Amino acid sequence: AGAPWRALLALLGLWPGLWPGPGLALAPRPRPPSPPDARGDLDSVIHLAKALLGDTKALLELLKSRFPAEGEHKMDSLPVLAMSALELPNIQASALLPRLGSDLLRYQRLLEWLRRAGVALRGLEPPLGALRGRLERLRGRLEHLVSRLSLPRPAPSPAVTPPPQVTPWGAVRAAHALLRGLHLYLDWAARALVLLRNRL
Repeated sequence: AGAPWRALLALLGLWPGLWPGPGLALAPRPRPPSPPDARGDLDSVIHLAKALLGDTKALLELLKSRFPAEGEHKMDSLPVLAMSALELPNIQASALLPRLGSDLLRYQRLLEWLRRAGVALRGLEPPLGALRGRLERLRGRLEHLVSRLSLPRPAPSPAVTPPPQVTPWGAVRAAHALLRGLHLYLDWAARALVLLRNRL
């Protein structure tokens, strides 16, 4: 008489996710908690970075048309790229994401300085303000992703503070250096983020 029950229990043993409980009730086997899936957040960061890259390029072209300035212009206070293009394939989230947030904060503060000090650039105030807002939004998404992944944050790096006031020509040169630097940085950052996303 017990043969059918033994056969039933043997069949249930073939299913790794099921086992007979009290009264032969079937219950799912508990699963270990899975790590947070950050791919959706990373896709959003990539989308914002690419959009900001396009906005920066458009503003740089507008600056060149309204305030042409030949030659190479530099700012000592601009962030330096963390690694070369050859090192990108080995990029890690723990090294990339916190550093991006830190560097973009410096760019955001430099844009705020340029809006205050660059009296000669008043005609570019609306697009400069819009660019600063989009940069802040991207940085906020990065901060959220860093917190979600519990990544260590880098120590703040010493930055050269630009002067509170500059001449009109100095403001134009600073704008060229700042926007060109931001464009190059975002191009590198977008490539690094896409490579990181493809490895997830």
